Amino acid sequence: MRTRSQLVSCTSEDFHSYVFGMKRSIESELEKLLSKISDVSLRPLLEFALLSNGKRLRPILTVLSAQSVGGDPKKVTNLALSFELLHTATLVHDDIIDQDTCRRGMKTLYSKWFTKGAILAGDALIALSVNLATDYGPKIMKILSDGGLELSDGEYIDAVLSLDDATEQQYFTKIEKKSASLFRCATRCGALAAGGTPSEVEALAKFGEYFGMAYQLNDDLDDLLGKNQISRDLRNGNVTLPFLHVYEHGNEAARDLMKRNFGNRKVTLADMERMKDRMEESGAFSYCKGKIAEYIEKSHSSLKDVRDSKFKNYLMRFSGYVDEFEG
Repeated sequence: MRTRSQLVSCTSEDFHSYVFGMKRSIESELEKLLSKISDVSLRPLLEFALLSNGKRLRPILTVLSAQSVGGDPKKVTNLALSFELLHTATLVHDDIIDQDTCRRGMKTLYSKWFTKGAILAGDALIALSVNLATDYGPKIMKILSDGGLELSDGEYIDAVLSLDDATEQQYFTKIEKKSASLFRCATRCGALAAGGTPSEVEALAKFGEYFGMAYQLNDDLDDLLGKNQISRDLRNGNVTLPFLHVYEHGNEAARDLMKRNFGNRKVTLADMERMKDRMEESGAFSYCKGKIAEYIEKSHSSLKDVRDSKFKNYLMRFSGYVDEFEG
């Protein structure tokens, strides 16, 4: 009951004001960082990658986790940037793997410049991420590097997972590694760097993981529910929970339609709409929404060991507004 009253006490206006202000602050720090590497030949590519219309979720959660254990946000700024740089590097490389030419309404880095340059820019972002994190000690460096390895493993699972052979458990393993791992590392490191107690650090790590799972599930769902657009995941042949559900629970016509269009880069909008109808009929969308709600509830429950504060309230709001943070 105390958790419910805390959530009510934090207004939507307070929450959005905090997120907007923190996002603006992080983007200002990114600009300062780029100004320090003006002599690097890759700078225009790094600037394009970093200053796009990102949500800045991982750095915001790094700072918010630090504040929720009584830490000074200024002391974790570089740590927060480190997670944003690492995340951006994965997007740059991911677009090359999927051969996507558009992200967030803009050209992807490799399509605007060239593939070799984009690969090197992604590598440079990883190097800069490590450089920023080194000031926080070997324990945090190890968490960051372990998270990067886990993320890469998740990306590999995504690349090789086949719709014919995939299980729901494999899907959840994939998103835990590919998406939730970096959120978990961000919240764990933010709390650790700010001197949180062991129970608070573990609680915030769990919060980050559960939020990350809900976020990715929601992102996969939004990829399908957009009006007059073809699913990137369908076109690229990326296994997501709605596809698995309709493949397992849909009728033969639905399965045949899925087989014809999964991984088909020339899929038509008409077939896309038919796929959405079959998914609705099979209960795929409602099933996915149920899983999102489960992870949001887990994220809320995980915060019971975190001290009471307005920043804990913001964390509660953060997971509750997961649908606002797509992309």
